[in-house]
Amino acid sequence: MYLPPSFMEAKLLTGFDASTSGKGSSNPEPLLLRIQTPAVLPNEIKANLKGCFVIAEAVGRLDKERADVRLVSLSCLSNEGRAIIDTQIKGFVTDSDSKVGLSGRVVSRMGAATARTIVAGFFGGMGDMLKSTSTTQSVSQLGTTTSVDSPQIAKYSLGGGLSEGARSLHDFYLSLAKQATPVIEVGANKKITVIISEGKELEIRELGGEGL
Repeated sequence: MYLPPSFMEAKLLTGFDASTSGKGSSNPEPLLLRIQTPAVLPNEIKANLKGCFVIAEAVGRLDKERADVRLVSLSCLSNEGRAIIDTQIKGFVTDSDSKVGLSGRVVSRMGAATARTIVAGFFGGMGDMLKSTSTTQSVSQLGTTTSVDSPQIAKYSLGGGLSEGARSLHDFYLSLAKQATPVIEVGANKKITVIISEGKELEIRELGGEGL
């Protein structure tokens, strides 16, 4: 069976969060589509692919606030369960506005991590200030020396511990903020259109016995 370039209505069965970072292109989000209507072929010919499943992959596009979706495979089973189609396909999807890709909501989780980074930096500065006010500098022919007065040892130790702990937290939250890139959030049950962009020979395999 030959499936030429065609289109068909489908439903998105799985919601997803598509990353907009560069890593998203190498690690796209998988999603599952279900064909809702017969495929419309050239010259008003139709092919009964209703009920078939399509596996696809999505990558977020922050500039368009959409998720680009590329088709991966098509899977169909006959009503009697005696024949199956399972093959790779090429194509894309359009949303209800007929534009390529799926519209979604831009969600950024950078705010919380950034705020924690600022707070950690503040406490780090407080610790450095405590250390500074607990020391005394003296200048001699041998150079500048820094000493800690005996009554200020506890204050100096507190400042040092606060500074080191805050610095570690600052580095940790800064790393989180760099990783928390915005995502395009798309919910399930969205009605979309699947478009086959390249013709494909569909091999129908017969199953022996009573089927599945």
